[in-house]
This record gives sequence, structure tokens and C-alpha cells, in this order.
Amino acid sequence: MKGELVLNIEVVKEQMRKHLNEKIEVSVFGLRNKTEYFIGTLSKMYPYIFTVLVNDTEKSFNYVDVITGEVQVKYL
Repeated sequence: MKGELVLNIEVVKEQMRKHLNEKIEVSVFGLRNKTEYFIGTLSKMYPYIFTVLVNDTEKSFNYVDVITGEVQVKYL
């Protein structure tokens, strides 16, 4: 199981790396069915998180949250 998770994270990173410095839309599904949307530039990628530049503010997100569906990324 752990091997699958690592593989999936690598697949997500590889996909995102193709869109580095490009515009993306991030949807974050939070508590009480509240969803936040951000449109910004995929600015940096680290081993466990990636950052999106939104209106001169850097917001960070976890790759695992993308895999679990808590965060969705749409490439614009």
C-alpha cells in the first residue's frame, strides 16, 4: 500500500511539473461542505508540497491532498 502511495505522488508531481509557472485553478474542499477556489500560477514544487502564487501571496498545498481529492487542480 505504501508503495502505491509513493507511486501516485510521483505521478502527480510529474504531471504538475509539466505545468510549472503556468496558470492553474485550485479547489480546496474544507469543513462543512465549504469549498475555496484559487486561480494563480504554479510557482514552486517541493518534495511534499507545491505552492501557487495568488495575487502576490504564496499558498501551499500537499500532494497527498490531491490524491485523496481534498484538493483538486485544474490546468488552465
